[in-house]
Amino acid sequence: MVGFGHLVHPFPSTLDAVAAGAIALIAGANPSVAARLTFGMLGLQFAIGTVNDLADAPRDRLSRPQKPLPAGLVGPRQATAVFLIAVALGLWSAASVGLAPLAVAIVGLADGLAYDLRLKGTVVSWLPFAAGVALLPVYAWLGATGGLPAAFWGIIPMALLAGAVLAVANALADFEHDREAGAASIVTVLGRDRAIEADAVGLVLLQLTVVLSSAAAGTVATALAAELAGVGLGLLGLKFSASPNEQVGRVGWEVQAVGIVALGAGWLAALGSAGLL
Repeated sequence: MVGFGHLVHPFPSTLDAVAAGAIALIAGANPSVAARLTFGMLGLQFAIGTVNDLADAPRDRLSRPQKPLPAGLVGPRQATAVFLIAVALGLWSAASVGLAPLAVAIVGLADGLAYDLRLKGTVVSWLPFAAGVALLPVYAWLGATGGLPAAFWGIIPMALLAGAVLAVANALADFEHDREAGAASIVTVLGRDRAIEADAVGLVLLQLTVVLSSAAAGTVATALAAELAGVGLGLLGLKFSASPNEQVGRVGWEVQAVGIVALGAGWLAALGSAGLL
């Protein structure tokens, strides 16, 4: 069970699923719809995480032999079965809500698999990462309401920026492994110091845009509290991400991710309370 638990990348998968459910509730979905959207996202993220480990298995045998596949805790056939079950359950759950969230779920799955199988380890690997983050609020809002308000033309670019920030933070944690393996990433191309600067600039720009636009719209106290918590967590995660220690850097990107989810949830709640969503 330990092997399977690590295989599906539980932290980012669960965080994405919780974010989808929270956004659906903010949009006004009933608990049943929000739960199905949450479960759908969880299944798809489990599938993407499993393929990620299958694709990385040859390299992990040298650099990360403790991971489930190289350690022999899970076999390739078992991992493939996990992938197929996760995809089936994820798509079924999304389809139970409607065709629109199913369509976005399929696009998101394709985006994740493109990252796993083709684009990971390249200089453009951050693009599918960013696109996946941008698709998440679209999936949840469409599932909850059946449509997208005009304000999403401003929300989607900010979600793309959030995804790019997290992609850089994630690559910072993998910097030493990528450099030793000769794999290209945004961090190995930019260099570690410039990547940290890019992470900081993108994160602060995102935070300022959200907080200032919420203030202009007349945010409610609970939304502001979520945003300020997100700002604090994001900055704390940035500090950790700047550490050369891999484990600390891994915590850094995770803390940044939680902060960005809180920031985004607060922003959507603020825009909703102002009648913009």
